[in-house]
Amino acid sequence: APINVQCAGDVPTPDVTVVTDETDNCSGTITIAHVSDVSDGGSNPEVITRTYSVTDAAGNAINVEQTITINDTTNPTITCPADLVISADASCEATSVALGTPITDDNCGVASVTNDAPATFPLGETTVTWIVTDNAGLTATCTQTVTVNDTTPPTITCPADVVISADASCVATSVALGAPTTADNCGVASV
Repeated sequence: APINVQCAGDVPTPDVTVVTDETDNCSGTITIAHVSDVSDGGSNPEVITRTYSVTDAAGNAINVEQTITINDTTNPTITCPADLVISADASCEATSVALGTPITDDNCGVASVTNDAPATFPLGETTVTWIVTDNAGLTATCTQTVTVNDTTPPTITCPADVVISADASCVATSVALGAPTTADNCGVASV
């Protein structure tokens, strides 16, 4: 009888007892032997033709075939690492971010796990897509959010104190205060 399995590891070993309809018109012992397993070379599905020989006491023989189909229809699973909130560096971005490791599983084995994370994360939210691929080429995805915040306060150095004389109305006008020196890793919006 044909056999259908999900994974290559589920293919049973050859078993001569599966050939049960052997008969012969003469008496004597019938011998059954495994001859070969031949794959069609497919990846999913893959079809294996298993051949057994049936030989009677007189040496007459025929071959019988059994079809084994390997067809993984179960997608892998993936759970992304937790979302991240990190501080921007001196360049107002984040590099060398440790994303963590997703949890993956598959009935027939995981072939690869990849993500599309950039080498440098800009200020704000970036969505990272993780992809797991199983040995049959089936995939599953999940997303992880990386948020880069500007947590470094800006700096300001005031100009030097100014001492001026008041005019005849006891006020000072057109006073040149000078300009403060400012800096911020993500830019100064206003002073």
